[in-house]
Amino acid sequence: PSLTVKPCLVDGRLVYEDSPLVAAAKSGAVLLLDEVDKAPLEVVGVLRTLLVDGEMALSDGRRLITPSHSSYTSTHPPAPSSWGGVIKVHPSFRVIALANRPGFPFLGNDFYRELGDCFSSMSIDNPDVESELTLLKQYGPSVSDQLLQQLVAAFQELRAQVDAGVLLYPYSTRELVALVKHLEAHGGDPSPEVLENVFGFEAFDEPLRRMLGEILS
Repeated sequence: PSLTVKPCLVDGRLVYEDSPLVAAAKSGAVLLLDEVDKAPLEVVGVLRTLLVDGEMALSDGRRLITPSHSSYTSTHPPAPSSWGGVIKVHPSFRVIALANRPGFPFLGNDFYRELGDCFSSMSIDNPDVESELTLLKQYGPSVSDQLLQQLVAAFQELRAQVDAGVLLYPYSTRELVALVKHLEAHGGDPSPEVLENVFGFEAFDEPLRRMLGEILS
């Protein structure tokens, strides 16, 4: 989808409406951009013009200008085009961008290098043991506490091996949640088939599979 317009089908006709970015900018909402490292660099560049330069040109001729733009409070704003206009970005408008770290296994663009200076950047780690257990109990209320604790402990060890450079894939809470949701739906202990959904990437690395087997046992 486009960063500035959203194609919609209305009464059998294709019409273009404001994208979530434009709608949030106009209303003062918070725009959440997930997996933004997967966005092409030219899209990131367009976003930079809004955040740094204070203006963004839209495909229909309109322009967004932020409170930092010199024309925002001017008594003589820039003249609108014949088929567009000037949109003042609401002072409460905020952007939250979620991006994976560059490189393996996410293979996205280095978003921090391209646009990191425009944000107050924070690195978000995996939850601690207590928080992760609390989260998993929401997804698997009927799964035994003992099994949940075993799974959390196993994933903590996997992450420690990643930090030590032994493993490459940073196993996250997402994979752990998937396991618990399966256990909640089907019961029992994690079967090899279920674990294969998480660890299938290592299927052809026999030494790695042995290490994973030792940790998960």
